Amino acid sequence: MKVMEFINAHREDEDYCECVIHPNGEVDEPLPSHIGRLIEIAGEDSATLNGQMEKNMEPLFWMVEYTRCMSVWQTRVVAPSHPDQEQQDALEMLYDAAFLAPKYLYETPDAAYVESVRKAREVIAEKNRRKAETE
Repeated sequence: MKVMEFINAHREDEDYCECVIHPNGEVDEPLPSHIGRLIEIAGEDSATLNGQMEKNMEPLFWMVEYTRCMSVWQTRVVAPSHPDQEQQDALEMLYDAAFLAPKYLYETPDAAYVESVRKAREVIAEKNRRKAETE
């Protein structure tokens, strides 16, 4: 949904709202969880994704970089290494609507995550290409 639709739908909520912001600026709820929603957005099964993620990496940061989505809580935002302008605009609108704390924590994956995701995309694309050839 559009960010203003999300804001209007949750303006009266007692609990602060969490959300996921897609690269195009669309916003949705992180159901069943942030990681679960990011796996759905990725369009791959969790075993495939987990198999590509390096064991010392935090899954949230890896999935945010893989999907290029932002995970948003009232006090924390985990954004991809290079967020799109539409995402930044949506985040600013959430902030202006008081959905974010005045001094929320903004985090991005470091270069190791970026490289890991780059490699994973190549491996997964090759796996999907082979699978399509055998079908």
